[in-house]
Amino acid sequence: MVTVPGVRRDDRGSSAIELVLLTPLLIAMIFGIVQAGLVWHARHVAVAAAQQGARLARADTGAPIDPAVVRAQTIAYLHKLGADLVGDPVVQVTRTGSWVTVTVTGHAVSLLPGGTLTVRGVSRGPIEEFRR
Repeated sequence: MVTVPGVRRDDRGSSAIELVLLTPLLIAMIFGIVQAGLVWHARHVAVAAAQQGARLARADTGAPIDPAVVRAQTIAYLHKLGADLVGDPVVQVTRTGSWVTVTVTGHAVSLLPGGTLTVRGVSRGPIEEFRR
């Protein structure tokens, strides 16, 4: 190593500069991890609401299944689980033959402005029929 007389090499302040450069990256990583957790949780809430809606739609009450009632009760259940976890929920009830499918779609909470993250939960099952 060649040293120049009269010039002193000084490392003071280098850790502060490193911290200033790395802090935004660390904050972005933390926000990304929290956002992923929020989306994961919102998806599980949407799946739970779809399962509850499918349970309601599959039940044999002796009368035809009213999709509007299933939608309303599924949204009520979704709000019971957490009113703000899945925003703008849309519930679709589809009956195909002896099967019913309930789909819950909505938006997860977003930490970053301008972005919408869509979550979807689907549950499908046979319609119960009790014969005597």
